[in-house]
Amino acid sequence: MKFLYKFTLLLGILIFLSSSIQFAVFNKVFISNTNSLLLNINEKASENVSMQLVENFKKIENYLKAVAADEEIRGNKELLNKINDIIPEVDVVTVLNSRGDIMQLVGNEYSPDVLNLSDRDYFKKAIQGKTYISNVFITHRGSKVVAISVPIVKNNKIDGVVVGIVKLQRTSLASMFDNKEFGENGYISVLDSKGYVVYHPNKARIGKKAVIFNNLREKSGTVITKDYTDTDQFVGYCKVPNLNWYVAVITPTAGVVRNKNIVNYETMFMAIILSCLIILLSAYAIKRYTKPLDKLIYSFNALKNGNYRKINSCNYKKEFHEMIRVYNNAIETLEETHNDLEEVAGSDPLTGAYNRRAFNNFITIVKQEINNNTLQSLGIVSLDVDHFKKLNDTGGHLAGDNILKKLTEIMKEIVGEKFVFRFGGDEFVAILRDVSSEKLLSVAEEIRLKSEASLEGCTVSIGVAEFPKDAYSMDELLELADKALYVSKKSRNKVTSIKKLVKSNLRF
Repeated sequence: MKFLYKFTLLLGILIFLSSSIQFAVFNKVFISNTNSLLLNINEKASENVSMQLVENFKKIENYLKAVAADEEIRGNKELLNKINDIIPEVDVVTVLNSRGDIMQLVGNEYSPDVLNLSDRDYFKKAIQGKTYISNVFITHRGSKVVAISVPIVKNNKIDGVVVGIVKLQRTSLASMFDNKEFGENGYISVLDSKGYVVYHPNKARIGKKAVIFNNLREKSGTVITKDYTDTDQFVGYCKVPNLNWYVAVITPTAGVVRNKNIVNYETMFMAIILSCLIILLSAYAIKRYTKPLDKLIYSFNALKNGNYRKINSCNYKKEFHEMIRVYNNAIETLEETHNDLEEVAGSDPLTGAYNRRAFNNFITIVKQEINNNTLQSLGIVSLDVDHFKKLNDTGGHLAGDNILKKLTEIMKEIVGEKFVFRFGGDEFVAILRDVSSEKLLSVAEEIRLKSEASLEGCTVSIGVAEFPKDAYSMDELLELADKALYVSKKSRNKVTSIKKLVKSNLRF
């Protein structure tokens, strides 16, 4: 009995020590991985919110530019009111002449004390021809606002400014963010370039200097720091492109600490209980609970590498099924959001054609096919619109936009929507796989003829080049197509093949 007692005591000590060691290791891994995961999720969320903020301001800019481009709207208060109703985020729309005098003003219960705003920063920036979004400032009535200003261009000269005022403590701007939840008591905060709060769920914080601002140094990142409540927070942040504002997603560390303490107490209590039980029960408990948690932590870690892999609940005990269900739902949402952002990032918002980024990705795939000797032939059709600048100057940017949209429709109809790319401005590229020289020229000529008939006075100049007949390198092929386009631009409304240029020894 004495030996059994000593053996049982020794076994209990060994189980307690092993449980303590396991607890220390688990505690370290749990905290490290949980902190890293939450910070990473907050950073990704801030990037998503930043993109939404850019899109929202871009929408406001486009409406203000439409007002700036249309003299009839600027001079008609009734039309101006209708435009203002379309953009509820903007509380006041003001039309200023080139001297800063207020010509028209519509909005929500607002009347200025002055009739000239030439001393305002938003007027000074816009009158120089720049679209400008201000930092937070306080009006003479005590309202905390942000101003968005765009220049009025008339006869190639700056003729005035259209200003949209957004009141930050109203509900219109907040509606973008108030319905978003981030963990337990998490929230979004938007800061201007000087660190003043543009948006916060606690409206009393708007217009005040953010405590966390001095810790935001890079374009994006994460930090654990104290906020205005003097409590530690997980902060993921991202700088808003072209604006120098910051979007921060903040969640308190208290929940993680509380969970850690719960795990600590449970683990220590389990260690004490296990000391009094037989070794088989200890092994059973470790096998039943530790292994599934390790697998779950491994799956969480995989998210940092963009691996959105769901977990099969059949491999887990029944008590883990609800946790797995919640995890899988979160993975599905993250994957859908990621795919949506990838699709938006690869498309031109005006024409619906693929953009330069998508083109570069496509060319990377083509280069791999060339290296693997799996690509038979490929044609490049490079084109731009003749007299496009003149059209913009005379007909306005909306007319130019319509021409670009019609041209995109023509190209998609002829070569397929997956192979039309907009390089920027009025320059486009189309890719044709496994195409003969005759077919390539025929397609280019068809685009030219339909453009001549449909683009309302505009035509297109086109340059074509082929792989492998003209070049074996994609970079060289693109350069040759561009040179052929250059030759076409000399006479306009023309298709030029690089092959014919070489045969005729034409210098370019």
